[in-house]
Amino acid sequence: MSKFAKLFEFEGLGQVLVKLDDGDDGPEVRTYFVPDGFGVCSIAMTFKSDEQDDNWVKAEKAFAMVNREKARILVDEVLTKIPAGLSS
Repeated sequence: MSKFAKLFEFEGLGQVLVKLDDGDDGPEVRTYFVPDGFGVCSIAMTFKSDEQDDNWVKAEKAFAMVNREKARILVDEVLTKIPAGLSS
């Protein structure tokens, strides 16, 4: 059975869940996290088919590439985009 989820734990951030799933727009790699002052947040990468690969193949490749370091970088980048005071 292949993996469909990865769970990472980070100091100061807590849990980050990365999940390969069938979203509203097709296959996606969705990342869940809970930043200070917010509830559960998520971001998703979606994929389109092309001559090389179909969208599921692309999603599976992207999911396989996400490791602990890349998950942290992804969440940190999102957190830099949240406007100051939004969680107040």
